[in-house]
Amino acid sequence: MIPANIQRFLDRQHAQYRVLKHPPTGTLHDAAGVCGIPERQLIRSVLLSDRSGLILAILPHHHIIDFDALCKLLERQLEPVPAERLARGFRDCDPQCCPPLPGAYGLEAIVDSRIFRGRDVYLEPGSQSELLGLDGDEYRRLLKTTRSGCFSCPVSDLRGDYPATSLRSTFKKFTPRQIKQRVDSFHDLPALPGSATGILELASDPRAGARELAAVIERDAPLAARVMRYANSPLYGYPGKIRDLQSAIARVLGFDFVLNLALGITVGKSLRIPAEGPLGLDAFWRHSVYCAALVERLARTIPGKLQVRHGTAYLAGLLHNMGILLLGQAFQCDFFLLNRYLTANPEVPVRHVEKHWLGVSHDQIGGWLLESWGLPEELVTAARHHHDESYWGDHAVYSQLVLIANCLLESRGLGFGEMTDLPAFSLEMLALDEAIARALVDELLAGQRELDNLARLVA
Repeated sequence: MIPANIQRFLDRQHAQYRVLKHPPTGTLHDAAGVCGIPERQLIRSVLLSDRSGLILAILPHHHIIDFDALCKLLERQLEPVPAERLARGFRDCDPQCCPPLPGAYGLEAIVDSRIFRGRDVYLEPGSQSELLGLDGDEYRRLLKTTRSGCFSCPVSDLRGDYPATSLRSTFKKFTPRQIKQRVDSFHDLPALPGSATGILELASDPRAGARELAAVIERDAPLAARVMRYANSPLYGYPGKIRDLQSAIARVLGFDFVLNLALGITVGKSLRIPAEGPLGLDAFWRHSVYCAALVERLARTIPGKLQVRHGTAYLAGLLHNMGILLLGQAFQCDFFLLNRYLTANPEVPVRHVEKHWLGVSHDQIGGWLLESWGLPEELVTAARHHHDESYWGDHAVYSQLVLIANCLLESRGLGFGEMTDLPAFSLEMLALDEAIARALVDELLAGQRELDNLARLVA
């Protein structure tokens, strides 16, 4: 249903439009597919702000904002409005909706002139189950005196190996070799924590049990406190009070779960980045925890002849995006700008932006990092190849499981703008049934509260 503010505005303006109803979708791209609308006719908007106030930037859906060009055009220093503030500004709209109809909310706006090159435009009117279609001239009339200019470029430009626009001028120009040298020589890069080394040794020892694991964890007081807090949480409903780590492991959480959780926490806390933003620490660990749990479930459904260790599969899901953390710590200024662009352009795949600006993506960086730490090859492979459905070398089962888990989560709106279609060849090679895989992600998301609590604990 069209939100009240939008409907009143359209009625006041005697607007001529058509409504295309569709099942609720998470993205405009999906809405266009359901309605059979060419994506080039979709438009969207981003709410920005600075000391001078709010402004709505309206652009083609398949374009990315060039902040450098926009700020020069307006002579302002603009930043995307955070999601929680966006929700307050569009209270009558569905979550994350930002309708490109500034007059309905009394907003100043600027329009990318490229949207007027086609005859018809389609937009999301504050509802994720409808598209509004308008003639180009009619939409221009509704905008009235709004300023226009060129401040975006096609997302397809980001897939090239060269700086097709001025976007990359905002960033330092790096080559993959320079990035790797910086990773190898980064003076603030900590060594793998001692507790992580001890946990890895236990993971390869078939005789290790709760007593040995507790002894390793007790050497790291903050880690021990987190494990104890989790064991005593209402999530597990254990009657009485757990007072020591060995009991927490043996009676409540289980050896494998604590081992993998502890390793994830000790490795992750070595690299700290800001908590906020689409690549911030909170979003990072939420996605990692969900992915780890799903990868482990998927691993339990594939044939035993593939020789997947379930604990290693869980860790592969938990640590596969470690390159993002290193990127945030080693390239802080670039990471800040990357977050700004991704906040304004949530449907643009993270790797496209990384490759365009830095010359490498987080999967390459993560592979270098885990390898430099001497982590098992299975984990290095999962980090390095989790976006590569064509990789079938050593330990490919782990990277392919992570790739499929990422696709499944992305299809449910939990991801970083990557592919949502499950690769048929990967499913065939892993003997995974697509219907079962999709049922597993639905089953997983039924326990979101527990997973979110775990993500907060790790972060």
